Amino acid sequence: MSETIEAQERVTAPRPYHHGDLARVLAEAAAALVRETGVNGFSLRECARRAGVAHSAPGHHYGDVTGLLTEVAARGFLDLARALASACSGTSGAPVLARLARRYVDFALTDPIIFGLMFHSDRVNRGSPRFQRAGEEAFAQLVRAVAEARGQPTADADALRFAWASMHGMAMLLIDGPLVPAGGNRRGGAADLATGTIERMVFAVTRFDGQRKSRSG
Repeated sequence: MSETIEAQERVTAPRPYHHGDLARVLAEAAAALVRETGVNGFSLRECARRAGVAHSAPGHHYGDVTGLLTEVAARGFLDLARALASACSGTSGAPVLARLARRYVDFALTDPIIFGLMFHSDRVNRGSPRFQRAGEEAFAQLVRAVAEARGQPTADADALRFAWASMHGMAMLLIDGPLVPAGGNRRGGAADLATGTIERMVFAVTRFDGQRKSRSG
């Protein structure tokens, strides 16, 4: 009798996901897998196995590896946008840009594989409308922070490029190795290394007058 009940429970027990969120389950499994194997070691079949679905499921939802990795990258940008918005919440003036820059670098160091996929991988379809919208949502946080730091309704284009280049360059130098703190602890000493650069970046951005002086002779 007990064996019959247990068999019925196994048959009727709910699955860990339903059809409506299979795409999300696949994207989450893909993100976890790419963090472990890198982009070059990623495969749809292994992603499906880890998600507990038929090996054809990733292709059905996302088409191919590029389609699924593009979704992972888009989700990364949405996560970045939320992180930047949270960092800036309740702050005004120049500190907004400083807090955003620190969160940007911390995001990159916390999830360097996904960060690299978002910005530097050729396995992502950068023409995807979803990918572009997600990237624009994250970039909008930077635009607002630069405008707020400068006390202007819109962000100066040169100041915006300088701010982004400073924080992104710092993040990549820490990820790739040239600025890894002594002992190899990227995150442990990164805050100290990044703080000086961020402070100088904010100083320059808030004082940039937008006028280029031509060189004579």
